[in-house]
Amino acid sequence: MPSAHRATSLGSALRYRGREGMWAWLLHRVTGLGILLFLIVHVVDTAIVIYRPDLYDEALALYKSGFFRVAELLIFFSVLFHAANGLRVVVQDFWPRTMLRQRQMTYAVAAVVVLAMLPVTWMMISPLFGRPEPGAARYEEQQRVRHEDRLSPTPTAQAPSAGQGVAL
Repeated sequence: MPSAHRATSLGSALRYRGREGMWAWLLHRVTGLGILLFLIVHVVDTAIVIYRPDLYDEALALYKSGFFRVAELLIFFSVLFHAANGLRVVVQDFWPRTMLRQRQMTYAVAAVVVLAMLPVTWMMISPLFGRPEPGAARYEEQQRVRHEDRLSPTPTAQAPSAGQGVAL
């Protein structure tokens, strides 16, 4: 009975010698579950703005903490790896001869992910070390302009009075 010798524990699965392909397969599933979890949380916290805007504002402030910045970085990694590895799987499905180069294609996916993660990591983590938030200056300028527009009298469009006709 062949299934009696099948390894079914997590420890034996991790010791499996599938090498890069096995790790890519495992990471693809883990990142897929992470993306699903993020989408569920995102839908819930976006729905909060309808019922409790004050709670939504508190959540937005909480998302600027160091923990959530790292979590956002993990989300970005998950989406990027899942997409790149998914493309590798699609290529291998449509062109079976590429299975002979599976290991090299897995390394190519890893290289693409690492190269894309470097600048994004810098942009997302650097505000924790005192660097200004990207886009913060522009946002503050927009808020200042809106505030000034509210304070200044605005010309209103005057509707024609009853004695004035509208030229056609």
